[in-house]
Order: sequence, then structure tokens, then C-alpha cells
Amino acid sequence: MKKTLVRSLLYIVLLAGIVSFASCKDDDYGAIFLSLSSEADLDFTNSVLTLSPYSAGATFHISGGDGMYVITNPDTTVIDYRYDGNVLTVIPVGLGSAELNITDRAWNRYTLQVTVAYPETTYTISRIEGVVRGAELTQSQTLAIQRDIESAPLVQAGGKYVFTYTDKEAASGIVTIYPSASTSNMLHGIFTQTEDTDQTQIHIVLTNGSTYEFILGMTSVLLPGYDDSRMETSPARVLMQDVTETYRSLYPALEKAYCVQHIPGEAL
Repeated sequence: MKKTLVRSLLYIVLLAGIVSFASCKDDDYGAIFLSLSSEADLDFTNSVLTLSPYSAGATFHISGGDGMYVITNPDTTVIDYRYDGNVLTVIPVGLGSAELNITDRAWNRYTLQVTVAYPETTYTISRIEGVVRGAELTQSQTLAIQRDIESAPLVQAGGKYVFTYTDKEAASGIVTIYPSASTSNMLHGIFTQTEDTDQTQIHIVLTNGSTYEFILGMTSVLLPGYDDSRMETSPARVLMQDVTETYRSLYPALEKAYCVQHIPGEAL
């Protein structure tokens, strides 16, 4: 009788312990969560972080879970980290993608997906416009030059320029050019750019040896007095190429000719 009672008591104690242990599992703790603590403008959304290789890194506060965090970094060739018990800092090491895993004793898990890549800027062209100036040009000559400019641009409407900045100052790098929205025949080259107060000078050299000079800026600055009812935004931002010398031998009265590539949504 006594043995049976002892067994029953032990069973009750054991069952209570199992129930107590189960209640301490991750259901009692909130999910692990990262929040940016640095004020820098960083690309961090839905547990995905993108860093420039020149970045000083991103700092986070870790919350949730049971508070006893274990951090693992399987690929140290792409990222490194520092954790002082309060602040987590993710540091770029090399180009590529990696995961930073955060776990606790309650089996909660958080995975931060990190990509280290050079910064990029894409300019998609909405339309091409020939701008012609010459007081002594006839109307038919002006229209002929405009049509010629608009028929053979480096990038047609729907095409784009992708500038990848491979230096810390974002002043040079690689350019990939999509001549139209549908083409798969991309053009490749390198570029350098210099910043002015209200415009950017861009010099492009393609792999085939062709060179191009563009000015990136606002039409109100680059083309004073410019008026166009077709503008998507006002003021509008454009890539402008001076093509005067291409046509001056045929039209001696030509003063200036520009190939103006409009960039939709680019307004200040």
C-alpha cells in the first residue's frame, strides 16, 4: 500500500515537472526581433540587410526570446559581427551573401539575411527628345535635326542605365546599358563622374571603345527657358548629351543640339 502511494506521488511530481518544463518553452517568450539602432540610411526590410562594402556596418538592438542569445556566423568571408550583450553590429568583410543566426535556449530563432554589394543607381528613360537651337535654321532643318536625334539615341524609351559604384567616393565604377526595354544585348563599360553644384558630369567608355559625355541635372538648369507640356514632372531631371558637332557640318547655322533623355519620377 505504501509503495503504491509513493509511486503515485512520484508520478504526480514527475507529471508536474513535465508540464512546468513545457510551459517554459518558446511559447512563453516573444519571437526574437532586431531593430536598427544606427541613424544611418540603411537598406533593412523583412530581415534582409544590404550593405555597401565601404559601410561601417549596421547596429541593432536584439529583443524577444529568453534574452540569452547565441549568435553564429557561418560565412566570415562576407560579414563579421560584434555583440556586447546589448548592441549587435554587423560589419561587411567581402562581397556576397551570408546569414547571421540568432537563437536562444527556448528554441527561438532569427535569421538575418545579409548582402554586401556595391551601391547602384538606375536611370530608366521615359522618352527621348531632340532640342535644337539656331536662329538662322529653317523650320524644316530644325525638325530634320530633331527627328534624327530622336531616331538614334544610345538608349531608347524604356531602356536604362545602371551605374555600379566600385569606389568609396561613388565617383567611378561599372556601367551596364540596356538600349531598350526589350533588348537582351546589353552594353558594358566603365564611368567616372564629377559633381557640380546643380549637375553631374558623367564620362562613359564602353568596351567597344566608344565614349559618351552626359550631364545629369534639371532641365531648368541645363536648358534655361525650356518649355515642354509633355513633362512628367516639373521640374524634370534628365540625362543630356551635347550632339552639336555631329550635325554642324551639315547645318552650319546650328548653334546647339542636345539629345535629352527624360527620367520619370526624378524631381527635386
